[in-house]
Amino acid sequence: MTSFDYSIQAALKFGVDVINRIGNLVSEFGSKAIIVTEGILHESGTIKRVSELIEKKDCQVLIFDEVVPNAMSDIVDYGSELARSSYANVIVGIGGIRTLSIAKAIAMLSANKGSINDYIDKSRTPSADSLPYIEIPSTPRNPFMFKDQLYLVNAKDRNSVILNVKEGTTKYVLFDPMITTTLPRRFTATTIIYALANAIEGYISTKSNFLSDTLFLTAIKLFNENIFNAVNMAEDINSRANLGLGGLLTCLGLNMASTGIAAAVSFVLSGKYRIHKSLSISVLLPHIMDYNITSVPVKLVKIAENLGQDISNLSTVEASIKAVEKIRKMIIELQLPTRLEEFGLKKDDLISIADDARQLEMFNYIPRTCSSEELYEILLSSY
Repeated sequence: MTSFDYSIQAALKFGVDVINRIGNLVSEFGSKAIIVTEGILHESGTIKRVSELIEKKDCQVLIFDEVVPNAMSDIVDYGSELARSSYANVIVGIGGIRTLSIAKAIAMLSANKGSINDYIDKSRTPSADSLPYIEIPSTPRNPFMFKDQLYLVNAKDRNSVILNVKEGTTKYVLFDPMITTTLPRRFTATTIIYALANAIEGYISTKSNFLSDTLFLTAIKLFNENIFNAVNMAEDINSRANLGLGGLLTCLGLNMASTGIAAAVSFVLSGKYRIHKSLSISVLLPHIMDYNITSVPVKLVKIAENLGQDISNLSTVEASIKAVEKIRKMIIELQLPTRLEEFGLKKDDLISIADDARQLEMFNYIPRTCSSEELYEILLSSY
């Protein structure tokens, strides 16, 4: 019989317009909040809406919208200084993976001594509890949502790092699919493919279990059934909500399992080469699945089934190949990148990319061992 432990410290609230509860939640922790976000969300009105909802509860709001594209670790120091000097009671993060990680890092650093570099180089570890942190994802793809971890790009060398924070830092997660309705068509497609990659890598990871497998397979099915409606019809709220649910289930599953090679390489490409993670992962995912056909063929068969593939009368290997073929077809139909060379990378860059990616902890949980040389060959095949 399968056994596992499962718990999440954050209180989860999911649904259309669940963001309307933000004022009540912030007021639980005090009367002064800092919103950490990215400037582009001003265009959709999301930041203004959240600010007004908090202010209605007689809470003061400061907006730290300095998280520019490709922001690095040094921004955490600036945000933390603002939080300390303003005596903030709570941090609210709104945005994508990098923004939410920076917001969580600000919550940690604001309550502790030193600079973020001290924690990156491990000369310090968090000793005090973080400021209360509330997360509002703008896309359904943050693998650290329910983990006491975050992802940063080190400003010193542009290396990707994963840091631990105190247990229970995240108090609430408000997952509102309505926030995604303003995303452009291409960005909707790339973020869902990224979430799909997280579900697939989580499902085949060595940390997965019966519960996480159930969550991942349900998510894969939801992504497959709703992605094209959501991309082609922005007003299809039902499809958007289903994709949001798929992303949520994936993040819950990743609280038990782990992402893998595709996620690790996408972090490196984002940090060192400023290539959007969601774009690079569309190139990488089919090749990573190909690499794992011999190690987890039965799981790839299950993936094929939940991607709507007809695998009757096929052998296990043939059926698992169907899963890879379906992913490739989706990527082509969504008009996403299919080769690494499209990003202006040089072949000479690939070996250092492989070396850097191998340093990330998700490589501890991949179903088939992968040396730097083997990863280099995978990258070469995807070039």
